[in-house]
Amino acid sequence: MATETERVDRLVEESSYVFKATVTQLNASNEPAVRPGPGLIVAHVDEAFRASPSVGVGGLRGREVTMLLAGSAPALGDKLLVFATDWLYGVQIALREVDHLKATAQAEKEVAEAVERLPIRRLEARLDGAVLVVDGEVESIGASPVPDGSMLRSPNYRLAVVRVVSTLKGKGGERVSVLFPTNPAPPWRVAPRLKEHEAAIFILRHETALKAPEHFLTALDPDDVQSRDLLREIKSLLKQ
Repeated sequence: MATETERVDRLVEESSYVFKATVTQLNASNEPAVRPGPGLIVAHVDEAFRASPSVGVGGLRGREVTMLLAGSAPALGDKLLVFATDWLYGVQIALREVDHLKATAQAEKEVAEAVERLPIRRLEARLDGAVLVVDGEVESIGASPVPDGSMLRSPNYRLAVVRVVSTLKGKGGERVSVLFPTNPAPPWRVAPRLKEHEAAIFILRHETALKAPEHFLTALDPDDVQSRDLLREIKSLLKQ
């Protein structure tokens, strides 16, 4: 059975919004595009721990948000620790709840610590699944040799040739061919956009979307390109 710490870690990882809130309205909505009704509440954000980049923690704190509940409705005035995902961003913010906890001092401390742990946990996951991790520099950017198609969700790959300074995991040569998406639509919207002369730690996987030959690797996640300032920490994580 998962511990409470593991449960909170999982909720934080699944949620793009994590915040403490007070329920101000039941069966209600402050977003014109969302009709009030059962399963909806409006809540005042008392403290924000995590928010989508488009809103930001500062932009979430102090706002009234509409939430589509995942389970039973809280009472008016209840203080909650909310885990939620994007639903609609119009005049106001409307969110889909993943779960909520009763807001106590101990629970709030555990949630704040889980949010603080998240970057390292995500980095560990990317390192664990990587076939090649290198410290390197982008030598050139060019057209992808892999046929990409023209569908809405095609990655629209470009090809980066990375000169390898050192190999931290896996086996590779002096240079590695890295495909990276340029399509601004989901699911590629937040993928890293490599640039010539960019020096970084590259956390790479085999390409699967288009079944490219194995020597073409990919950087698809924001965590797949890390600052060289994290070199020592990444080496430490790879030894664990």
